[in-house]
Amino acid sequence: MICPVKEMAGFPAVVSVPVRGFTRRTGQRHRPGLQYLLATGRMHGFESLAERNLLLALDFVGALTEVLSQPFKLKFATADGSSEDHTPDFLVLLPETALPIDVRRGRRCV
Repeated sequence: MICPVKEMAGFPAVVSVPVRGFTRRTGQRHRPGLQYLLATGRMHGFESLAERNLLLALDFVGALTEVLSQPFKLKFATADGSSEDHTPDFLVLLPETALPIDVRRGRRCV
């Protein structure tokens, strides 16, 4: 499904599937996997231990409605006319609020 950012409030995020899979193979540098959340009653994919730790912390948020791993890909034009895309790590749904979250180690923050 493709929609402009200004129409994302009507986007059916709950039916989305992750943009990438959470597979693991020998020799890779990151540690993907699945984490169960009591708040949602199901497993959620993560790509690193930092993302797993965020999922654990989110399970203690009282009003949490849903957590979606890599819910969509944003495509946008830059000031120089080129195009970029970005996939948020999670979309956290709270009553009346949706929070896209990216997990980065301190020195990788922009």
